[in-house]
Amino acid sequence: MSSALTDPHLGKTLDGRYRLDHLLALGGMSRIYRSMDKRLHRAVVVKILNDNFASESTVRERFESEAVIAANITHPNVVSIRDHNVSDNLVYLVMEYVRGRNLDQVIAERGRFTPRQMLSILEQICSGLSAAHSEGIIHRDMKPANVLLSDLGEIKLTDFGLARAASAHTQSATLLATLSHVSPELVSGAPADSRSDIYAVGIMIYQMLTGRAPYSETNPAAMMKHHLDSPMPLPSQVIPELADDLDELVRWCTEKDPEKRPQDASLLLEEVRQIRATLSEEQLDLGAESLGSIQDLVPERFAHMPTTLQQRLDAMQRDREIDREKQWQQLNTEAATGDYELDEDLNDQSPTTVIATADATEVLDLREPDQTMAMDRLPESDAASALAATSVFSRKDSATVEPVQDDSQLAPREAKRAQKQAEKRWRKEAQIPTHRLRRPRSGTQKTVIILMWALIVALVAGAGWFFGRGPGTIVRIPSLTGLIQEQAIAQLDDAGVPVRVSTVYDDEVSIGRVVQSRPATGKNIMKFQGVDLTISQGPQLVQIPSLAGDTAEKAKKALAQSGFANLTTTEAYSSSVPSGSVISSSPAAGEKLPKKSRIKLTVSKGHAPVQVPSVMGLSKDEAIQRLKDLGLQVTTGQEVHSEQFEKGLVAEQSPAQGAVEYGSSVELKLSSGPEYVQIPSVTGLSVQDATAQLEAAGFTVKTHQVFGGPQQLVHMQTPLNQQAVRGSEISIYAF
Repeated sequence: MSSALTDPHLGKTLDGRYRLDHLLALGGMSRIYRSMDKRLHRAVVVKILNDNFASESTVRERFESEAVIAANITHPNVVSIRDHNVSDNLVYLVMEYVRGRNLDQVIAERGRFTPRQMLSILEQICSGLSAAHSEGIIHRDMKPANVLLSDLGEIKLTDFGLARAASAHTQSATLLATLSHVSPELVSGAPADSRSDIYAVGIMIYQMLTGRAPYSETNPAAMMKHHLDSPMPLPSQVIPELADDLDELVRWCTEKDPEKRPQDASLLLEEVRQIRATLSEEQLDLGAESLGSIQDLVPERFAHMPTTLQQRLDAMQRDREIDREKQWQQLNTEAATGDYELDEDLNDQSPTTVIATADATEVLDLREPDQTMAMDRLPESDAASALAATSVFSRKDSATVEPVQDDSQLAPREAKRAQKQAEKRWRKEAQIPTHRLRRPRSGTQKTVIILMWALIVALVAGAGWFFGRGPGTIVRIPSLTGLIQEQAIAQLDDAGVPVRVSTVYDDEVSIGRVVQSRPATGKNIMKFQGVDLTISQGPQLVQIPSLAGDTAEKAKKALAQSGFANLTTTEAYSSSVPSGSVISSSPAAGEKLPKKSRIKLTVSKGHAPVQVPSVMGLSKDEAIQRLKDLGLQVTTGQEVHSEQFEKGLVAEQSPAQGAVEYGSSVELKLSSGPEYVQIPSVTGLSVQDATAQLEAAGFTVKTHQVFGGPQQLVHMQTPLNQQAVRGSEISIYAF
């Protein structure tokens, strides 16, 4: 076993109690051994944390607390915790030993399950998980590899709370290995709760129904994006005949919003039982012709295995009685054929052999063909004749025939005994060759044979050394990913495995560390085959191209061709760069960066808006020049009368003020001076009518009362019979 050469713990006894007998699994977080509890004489499983985890106090403290919590879960569908130990140099957990396989292995072997098989397994998963959730315990790492299918058909959940202990490691990447079942809230950094376990169970339902994972990508970033944004595929997209209730079950468990999922495993368990009772027999047994029934999930050799201790003891006793009965039957059968007939006269020293007449046997002497003798069959009924016809042959001289004493003087019982003895002796001696069929070997032949045997022994010994301790020894590839190159090479050198090194650019793994090994971790190889290590050169540095003046689309294509995919854009005003073109990039053109670096492009929105100034009261030329200096266009309209501005000056502009786009047009209107209006005569009119007529003509009115009276008329106005500027004041006198 290769693990004996590389595993430092195999064969040891922990705390004088747990003997590590066999390495069951090797992972990035721990090593798992099938062990013997020497105190209670029972098989257990011991999980030992790897040194890189066990060396940190935070991990040890969390491991201890999580082990105590998990040990308080008592349920038939949860692997029980038997013991644990946390010390400075060793951290391990002792669990019950479950003979069987995990769900991940079963899915890989059989492909998928029938709905009936899936619901049966799922019901036990939810039952065990519900017991944990009712105690406020979250699994945090639900996946098929942590669901055990025992050879007795039981479902057991394992590794409760250990994912949380692993997350305390300062360089831990353990959860990256289970991104296929991680919930969206964990991806976004939120804490885990019971609904996170439900999300993982939903993905396991999809796997059991289809035989595959919902997302096939292995890239961590792509996998996290799927969990955050992509809708969960439905199993009916792979197996169209599946019932709609199964699609709804997967959709309900894998909602992106945790509030829309079942709040804990007990609610999911009720739904599973409801679906199982609702579906028809045809829907439950879809694919049963090739996938079998629930009983087919139990290996045939364990299908009728007893479960309780008393049942096992009873079964062992029955097996012993059956074996004893078979042995007696065999002895009786052999005795009936004469093979074990007891000799009634063990003291008979007769040197002769009597050949029974009942055996029509022909005895051949191979020395000389003419010395062959034949014995004729004689009637069995005539015992006297048979005994008289028998001949006795001496082994020393096959040609000598001695007559046997006449049997007529013997009693019938003695004659029968003598006949049986002669028959047995004849069968015994007939198997011994009387002549050598070949010549003895010469000295040369003996020497050649000795040399051949020596060569065979040397070859066997060489093969034993080659495959036992030499280059042909089977070695299991340890976990090397992430190790420093010197550490990985030293570890393989200690195992006697040659190493071939190559390099590659990698954005994730630091310079000088192992990116991957070929063969991969956990594979078995012979030492002489060696291992190829791929060492990281760090991220590949790529020069940022010159992008100023290019359109945004052209700049993005140029960056994509250079390998930069992480791009952001911002917009800014520019008086020199056209709208939609790149002003600059950050980092600047010419710098060398890893391809995963973020590149920021600043794209022009064109010229900034222009604040229109007031040019009223300026001359036409002066106003136009001032506006054009700001990048505005100028148009002139018809002249307008203005009492405020002299003729030829700007009296109106549109827009008057405010921000406008660069290059916009501003309309100017020049003053033609004040407007003169003929003053109407209002003498003789009432004050009211006179005021209305003057105001209608565009003047303001000031009334002077000379004498009081109810019906006053205007008798005088100033000015009168001339023109005045519109808006001028006219005085009227009434009495």
